[in-house]
Amino acid sequence: MTLSRSVPTLSLLALFLLGACRKNEPASPAPAPTPSPAPQSQKTVDPVVEARRAFQTQLKDAPTDHEPAPPPPPGVFEKVMYPAPLGNNVAYVTPVREGPRRSAVLWIQGGFNWGIDASAWEARPRSNDQSARAFREAGLVMMMPALRGCSGNPGSREYFLGEVDDVLAALEFLARRPDVDPERIYLGGHSTGGTMALLAAASGPRVRGVFAFGPVAVSYYGETGTALDRAEGKELAIRSPVVFMEYIRVPTLIIEGEKGNTFAFDELREASKDAPVRFVAVPGGTHFNILAPLTELLAQRIARNNPAEPPTSLSEQDAVRAMRAEATAH
Repeated sequence: MTLSRSVPTLSLLALFLLGACRKNEPASPAPAPTPSPAPQSQKTVDPVVEARRAFQTQLKDAPTDHEPAPPPPPGVFEKVMYPAPLGNNVAYVTPVREGPRRSAVLWIQGGFNWGIDASAWEARPRSNDQSARAFREAGLVMMMPALRGCSGNPGSREYFLGEVDDVLAALEFLARRPDVDPERIYLGGHSTGGTMALLAAASGPRVRGVFAFGPVAVSYYGETGTALDRAEGKELAIRSPVVFMEYIRVPTLIIEGEKGNTFAFDELREASKDAPVRFVAVPGGTHFNILAPLTELLAQRIARNNPAEPPTSLSEQDAVRAMRAEATAH
């Protein structure tokens, strides 16, 4: 979803909500926000999680599509249920394989219906392949969860609120897989999925790194035809990554084509402060054509597991080379 609508910043609301979060923080100093190559578990309730769970939203859409997720092709994905706050949610995950534990990626697709369907495996043009198939094709464990109110899951769609807790629950499920190394789990998403990934990144996830393709502050989505259109004030701020970026403690990479949503970079960068967040604007890229070549590059780096070349260190030069190779090969 490429966007261009400009709205006032949420700075005052951000200060209000962050101030509320800080009132609940312990008196001892918070740990320095330096990047860490290993996942961090939360021994106490994270202030971002606490603020989100304490908020009583009035913006919900009851499910309208009750169709269950279709069965995936054997050997590509398995259809599983993972425990989530409102009950069991459905997901696709690559089949368990024997041998050493492997790296894993949890991927959140874009759009405002976070269900799962055949788009997870059907062939798509490389100019707009949102399936992130590169991760499973590189031999990594891959999970694509459906979130609340979608694909027959319990609950209603809350648009960047309760869904974040579903993402965190899916990550915990993935960490318990017998073929997954819990120290090498990554979280990624595209468009609204990228925005969701940023909100999860600020919530103390059990991940080694986060890749957010084309996220924005939620205020930029404009008319969506959903309950989100009524969001204002606290309802809008609690859903916006810019309010919580400074709480990110895991290495996070925000990527977008320069012809996509890079207008959001300035606000997100300012909100990040000292958080371990990097930004890559891909010259000549769009919101969609960067996905296939750059998820392939990230998948290769994850599979190599080279400490000197972490996936979240991907640079603009790396992206340019990948796009040139894409143009030559395809």
